[in-house]
Amino acid sequence: MGKNKSDKNSNKKFTRRTFLRTVGVTSAGIFVAPYISPNNLYAFNQAGKSTYLSKVGITHADNYDRSFIKQKVQYLFDLMDGVTDIIKTGNKVAIKINLTGGGNPSVLYNMWTHPEVLRAVGELIIDCGVSPQDIYIVEALWSPYNAYYSEVQNSLGASLVDLNKPDPYSTFIQKEVGSNSFNFSSLTMNQILSDVDVYISIPKMKQHYEAGVTCSLKNQVGIVPKDSYLIMNDSGRRGAIHHKISDDPSNSYLPRSVCDINMARPVNLAVIDGIMNARGGEGTWNPTFEIAEDHVLLVGKDPVATDSVAAYLMGNDPEAETFQLPGGGVCDNHLYLLNQVGMGTNKMNEIEIVGDGADLITAVKPEYNSIIPICFQLSQNYPNPFNPATNIQFTIPQDYFVTLTVYNSVGEEVAVLINKKLNSGLHTVSWNAVDIPSGVYLYKISAGDYSIIKKMVLLK
Repeated sequence: MGKNKSDKNSNKKFTRRTFLRTVGVTSAGIFVAPYISPNNLYAFNQAGKSTYLSKVGITHADNYDRSFIKQKVQYLFDLMDGVTDIIKTGNKVAIKINLTGGGNPSVLYNMWTHPEVLRAVGELIIDCGVSPQDIYIVEALWSPYNAYYSEVQNSLGASLVDLNKPDPYSTFIQKEVGSNSFNFSSLTMNQILSDVDVYISIPKMKQHYEAGVTCSLKNQVGIVPKDSYLIMNDSGRRGAIHHKISDDPSNSYLPRSVCDINMARPVNLAVIDGIMNARGGEGTWNPTFEIAEDHVLLVGKDPVATDSVAAYLMGNDPEAETFQLPGGGVCDNHLYLLNQVGMGTNKMNEIEIVGDGADLITAVKPEYNSIIPICFQLSQNYPNPFNPATNIQFTIPQDYFVTLTVYNSVGEEVAVLINKKLNSGLHTVSWNAVDIPSGVYLYKISAGDYSIIKKMVLLK
């Protein structure tokens, strides 16, 4: 499918017949991913490095006893040289829990933030001089909240804000993403997320069926109101965060939406619950979901670094451009993308890993399920439609001389984006069509005996 014998002496123009035959066809390469286990993905030496960009604390924890959990979280805060540099007397603090929808009640605490972790963080925030009335537990709610978290909320004296509603304000606000935005220039949010001084994300340490991993950053998808991001044929969730239209794949779009949300409302402190957690997906509705008990808690002031360490513990490569998905295929790595825009580091040799659980990284290094592509893949450009720039991503199975060419609606060559030998693997190229008129365009990749064609829309 999408695999045609190329003409090595082809002209630089499609015939009208060829254009009409190809423009309506969505061609896609097939991505096959056999497992390999590299011996040394990271040649880093924690003991020998004198300067780090970030610090992440890990501690072993095998139960949710109230006093035990508070001691463990306090221990992690102490490893961070305390948290009073970011949490000060008189601050307003929001705490985002991870209350994903539905699932088997017998494994809820493999999917949801455990209430005792929330309690410990809340009590330690109060110890920093924050008034209970200035603590807000935030989540896009559905019915089970009261049964699992209301006692902790009342014990802390904290307020609850349902992010699916504008309350306690009259309307939602638009939070600007900034100059590095991917899919959204701004996002609809409850105003409390702008008014607080400190924002803490307390997720479960899980893999995700569409985003590879879900920790403090993927947990952010729940801060935008569901009703503002519904799309046709995907109304059971925030479909517009996952893809522009329901037929579009989410493997590039969703990770970029995660980045946009985090740039609009950055996380100041990540506390990751990996005592009881999950592999293979975020919930029991995923066919590959499996319960796990990693028996760890993690804390960091750089959420990209903290999530990268958690991803590493789960067997995902935080430095790669893509994550392998539990159900097969790959998605773009939001940790890699956020590193590229300066939101934090995903590079393991730039992270100082401390605590009694540091041995999990420096001594017992997990083996990644890395992938070697054996077929071509040409992804849909993003964004699409675009104005004036877009990105094109493709994978080649071995070193090839590659041409990537753009054609207009009558088959005339508009731009040659690549015309050189490339190494095997994933590649991304940008096209700035600032001087090109609006319209439907084709982009064609050719390498060896293969060629793949897709269409894109420039809309000015």
